[in-house]
Amino acid sequence: MHTEKSETVLLGKEEGLATITLSRPEKRNALSTEMRLRFGACIADVSNDPEVKVVLIQGEGEAFCAGADLDKAPDSPLAWRDRILLAQKHHIAIARMQKPVVAAVQGMAVGGGASIALAADILVMAEDAKLVFPFVRLGLVPDGGLSYLLQAKLTAAVSIDLLLAGGTLTAAQALRLGLTRRVVANQELGSAGLELARELRRLPWEAAMLTKSLCAQHWAAGLERVLSHEADAFALASSTEGHARALAAMREKLKKDK
Repeated sequence: MHTEKSETVLLGKEEGLATITLSRPEKRNALSTEMRLRFGACIADVSNDPEVKVVLIQGEGEAFCAGADLDKAPDSPLAWRDRILLAQKHHIAIARMQKPVVAAVQGMAVGGGASIALAADILVMAEDAKLVFPFVRLGLVPDGGLSYLLQAKLTAAVSIDLLLAGGTLTAAQALRLGLTRRVVANQELGSAGLELARELRRLPWEAAMLTKSLCAQHWAAGLERVLSHEADAFALASSTEGHARALAAMREKLKKDK
């Protein structure tokens, strides 16, 4: 497989299969702005490459993605709004691209990491995988289209519970609730994700493309409609005293844990 590396995102291509790997394991693949930009470039690359028929998104190390890198967080509501709009652009591109997209998730997929996983067409989870929704605990609102994606792919009642309580969804719960039908042993995730992507690649390309388009007419039809409000709500929440207190408390805890 031919692989390109730029900073902390890897892009590999092999006979119609593209693999995008979040590769910052020492930070549990937390997304800095630079990493977000590179991730978006990779999504655009594979979307526009006629040789690519299937995309696999994965994370290196013990976690799929720890969400936004708060060590390099935006410092103003407008900067946060720009960051959220960038994330939204990437997740819309995943949902709207013609190629099937598989996400293979291990460990934690937090915040924006959970959004990436939910934007994919098929979710494969290791037994230790967890989708974590900490936004309200940080004085923030869901971003990257997450409130829409979660409700579209799970029930509204469960989604609202998770988001309002700042909850966590385990792989076992995701399987039971129908968010995925693919939960594998931790050590088998890499091979399971790759095997599924290769299986999809062998299918008739036109049928896969048209099937994804048909399905998107149902679950993704209203995605763009909610995103402008989401970006504005996030910017507003980032300016509140509640967020400032929550962020200070979290950073203090991280210092003590080091």
